[in-house]
Amino acid sequence: MNLKLVLAALLIAPLALTACAKKEAAPQDTAEASAPVADEKTTPEQQAAIDALDQPVLDEKNTDIPAEIANAPADAATPDSEASAALH
Repeated sequence: MNLKLVLAALLIAPLALTACAKKEAAPQDTAEASAPVADEKTTPEQQAAIDALDQPVLDEKNTDIPAEIANAPADAATPDSEASAALH
């Protein structure tokens, strides 16, 4: 009986402490700084610089599958002879 009460108290205590905790308000400066500014537009020169930097890094471990292999039809499934033998 005591073990059940202790277990219940251990399960309920963190929930109660979390629900009753004082919520800290985030500073207003960081919220405004992270919001996108609608007045500033990206110029074509800036977009070109972004596109030049925003390229995936390919190495010997990161290779794409050639299109002829990726678009090839799938092989036919082989029947499971053990499962069919068990059913008959």
